[in-house]
Amino acid sequence: MSIPDLLTLDPVPTLLSRVRAELSADFFPGKPMRVSRAPGRLDVMGGIADYTGSLVLEAPLDRACAVVIQERDDRQVQIVSLNLLDEHRPFTLRVPLDALATGDLETLRREFSQPGRGWAGYIAGCLFQLHEQGYVDLASPAVKGLNIALYSTVALGAGISSSAAIEVATMTNLVAHFGIDGAPGVPPRTRLQIAHCKTIDPMKLSAMCQQVENRVVGAPCGIMDQVSSCYGEQGALLRMICQPHEIQPSLFLPTGVRAIGINSNVKHSVGGGMYGKTRCAAFMGHKIILDKMRQMGTAAGKTMTADPMNGYLANLDPDDYKKFFRPYILEFMEGDDFLNKHGQTIDTATKVDPSIEYHVQHATDHHVLEAMRVRNFATHIESAAGLQVGSAERKLALDKAGHLMYASHLSYTNDAMLGAPECDLLVKLIRDREPQGFYGAKITGGGSGGTVATLCDISERTDSAILDIMAEYEKATGNKPESFLGTSPGAWHAGTKVV
Repeated sequence: MSIPDLLTLDPVPTLLSRVRAELSADFFPGKPMRVSRAPGRLDVMGGIADYTGSLVLEAPLDRACAVVIQERDDRQVQIVSLNLLDEHRPFTLRVPLDALATGDLETLRREFSQPGRGWAGYIAGCLFQLHEQGYVDLASPAVKGLNIALYSTVALGAGISSSAAIEVATMTNLVAHFGIDGAPGVPPRTRLQIAHCKTIDPMKLSAMCQQVENRVVGAPCGIMDQVSSCYGEQGALLRMICQPHEIQPSLFLPTGVRAIGINSNVKHSVGGGMYGKTRCAAFMGHKIILDKMRQMGTAAGKTMTADPMNGYLANLDPDDYKKFFRPYILEFMEGDDFLNKHGQTIDTATKVDPSIEYHVQHATDHHVLEAMRVRNFATHIESAAGLQVGSAERKLALDKAGHLMYASHLSYTNDAMLGAPECDLLVKLIRDREPQGFYGAKITGGGSGGTVATLCDISERTDSAILDIMAEYEKATGNKPESFLGTSPGAWHAGTKVV
């Protein structure tokens, strides 16, 4: 895999240019700065099933967040957004290192939940995680202050992991800045060992970024977004089994085929209520199934101590689910009724609310069957890649993969209850133009708006059809869509550079 020079990858040149032109009073001229970059990602298949252990297939985009860090001497962390709040006016927030070193989690969450401060929580949260995990002692006098500036081209609320791109770009930069062993581009033990000889790898870095999102920011996401942004391979689909994060060889699409995204421009957020409600409902389904398994074991004279699913709905055979367990899961269930019968779930990111009615059977249906859909999608893509271009067999394999995307989209709406009418329209417009080189489409990520992914040909007629789809969508909804067509390397592959 050939990795482009980090300094040529968008939006690194823009970030460096604006820092030098607009932040000279804060970033000291002539003092070294370290730059990093992490891409957004297109969820091709898997989506929310990451937190129930599914295989996921993710494409790193050419839209990315770039971060630059420079050391300062006053033990202040000055964080500057060049475009998150205002495209033309930098926005600055200061946080004392001591507040991150001694502050508790609830205090931090309150601090960054205030208006205009949420974006900075993704960055300061990375420092908090490095301190909490024992990589960096922020209370040590050896740790100086930091200037941190970022510029991002990852559309906010589009479901392409704008937050993960910020976290991963920041964390990648910080681990290199502090000389943590294993960080990309850092020779072992050549810098001041503030990190107490602990080492870092892509999975640990991604897991800490997920913790920033879950615990500091308060969004109950899985780990898919962070791993994709960190370790995605340019021109391929990152293939990962989320148990919790088993990376498999990248999945390369067949020659002449690509996965692209079209942003509906309907804002999406994994911090939204329905995303967390669906996640909680899926874990409620898991707990009901596990209790039923124990009852069946007891009836057979066996005592079951371990979870046969190893904690993940993705490991449950769909036929067994339909035959043995689904009949015992209520379509809807009040939280207090569930708690009285089953207690809390194993999920660490959500808690069952006694006052809420949950769509338990629907959510469980989605997660058990989505895991199967993703596995079959990968099989059809690999099959198509080995067949002759233009052959009927290849076309059939691609159509089967595409129809699994349609099925996933329908399940997002009817079972996960995370659909959006605008995304339904985009999928319909794509399906209507299948003869122009389209195979399938689906809503992505956390749903409820955001981006639609489509599997399609690389051809002029398909490019023309994409423009027609976007024009017709804008005319029908008044929302101006945008397309995500490019790809780029994950942060771990691109590394960091001192400039």
